[in-house]
Amino acid sequence: MAQMSLQSSSTDVQSKPWAPSHFGEEQASSPESSLDSMCSSPEMSCPSGSPDTDFSFGYCGRRMTNATQRQSKSKMSTKRRMKASEREKLRMRSLAEALHQLRDYLPPDYTKRGQPLTKIQTLKYTIEYINKLSDILSHA
Repeated sequence: MAQMSLQSSSTDVQSKPWAPSHFGEEQASSPESSLDSMCSSPEMSCPSGSPDTDFSFGYCGRRMTNATQRQSKSKMSTKRRMKASEREKLRMRSLAEALHQLRDYLPPDYTKRGQPLTKIQTLKYTIEYINKLSDILSHA
């Protein structure tokens, strides 16, 4: 089982563009030798006095914090998406309520055979009705 995790880790490292083998170093012929050479290479060693040092599989603490950041970032975006969705629901409810109240002020002449008016029809008929009322008031 330990052998399997070493192979998957080295394969993962080889596919990353930041792996030293992509900066002009020769690639090893097998995944095990690639992992061994990376763990012992000076480029991959962590500074000895670093407080966030994590020596598991030869990686520095930055590797672990990046994974943690990605995980918290996805949780954060899920929360943001849920909050935005809730705000949108409230906005749509408010709009529907306002249109319903507006329809109540329109005379029955503007409604079509018992069918509810669309949003755009409600707005157009309201504008038309207000213009007619304004004309009546200005000519009185």
